[in-house]
Amino acid sequence: MSRLNPLRLIVPAALVVVAACQDTITPTAPVAARVTPSAYAPQQVQRWFDLMAREGLALPGTVLADYDETTNRVVVGVEHAAARANMRALAARLGVPAEVLVIRQMEPIRLVQTLRDRVDPRIGGIQIHFGNFLCSMGFNAVDGTQASFVTASHCTNKQGGVEGTVYYQPLQSVDGVSIGTEVEDPPYRRNIAGCPHGKKCRTSDASRAAYNPGINSALGQLAKTAASSPNTGSIDLKGSITLTGADLRDHFSIGETINKVGRTTGWTQGTVTATCATVNVSGSNITQICQTIVENSVRSSVRETAVRPCTRRETRWPAYCGAATHPEHCWCSARSRTSRTSSDRCK
Repeated sequence: MSRLNPLRLIVPAALVVVAACQDTITPTAPVAARVTPSAYAPQQVQRWFDLMAREGLALPGTVLADYDETTNRVVVGVEHAAARANMRALAARLGVPAEVLVIRQMEPIRLVQTLRDRVDPRIGGIQIHFGNFLCSMGFNAVDGTQASFVTASHCTNKQGGVEGTVYYQPLQSVDGVSIGTEVEDPPYRRNIAGCPHGKKCRTSDASRAAYNPGINSALGQLAKTAASSPNTGSIDLKGSITLTGADLRDHFSIGETINKVGRTTGWTQGTVTATCATVNVSGSNITQICQTIVENSVRSSVRETAVRPCTRRETRWPAYCGAATHPEHCWCSARSRTSRTSSDRCK
């Protein structure tokens, strides 16, 4: 789960894109549309377009209607043959000449929700915003009677210790109502078992935030992407999967397959290459004790291969095991059974 500055979201990660944006391009005047001559005046064809759009878009299977000024034709998109027949019948009834009408079969246009959009109720794996950074929600939990969610300790204002970090979903600029506040994040300590000299250590990179009153959350629900396979980079949201307390597990083995879902790279998958490793966090004096290491490769425009730290025991957060037909959100699978951990920390 990476901390990202939301101001940089519009810029892809590849430096070549940044360099390309610095190229100077001489502005040119727009090219005027060339209208194909026909037996009908453009004004008349536009009136026919208005009629076809008004009535045609009300028919099932119609995708779009357009006046194509370059060909002086009315273009209608349909999903299937039955809709094509209905459109021709409508044109005949409205007096639209057949030679003016172009009907194209195409896929329907759908609104797509992503892991970076507002999701209600809130579920594990979706984007959260705090301060100047973005992270992924780990999973929902209840502490006593307090509805909560777990995320990474490094997804707080200060890693380790409670500072009352305030969270928004997906962005404060999109929804200014805070969803919750950090309430639990044990401090990193020195001189504990296994902690190197001069380092501060914990066996987890996890924190808990309490939901604010009126915020909906779905306990045991983790985001499910629309991807048919892992490591594609797709972040399109397609429902959720359900976990129960019976799925809880706290150990992974070398060679097991670990999956995760989060707002940056969607559903990714890798293989456990080390268990209970002591890991230094680059650029800090923090050491994480007893970590599971997972290696994976995510297909993207930057074509990068990365090593992702995962979890063991209470490290970062629990893991969940159980059967699943389409596993999601940092879970592991071995043989015929599938288990998932509910965090994007594996990024």
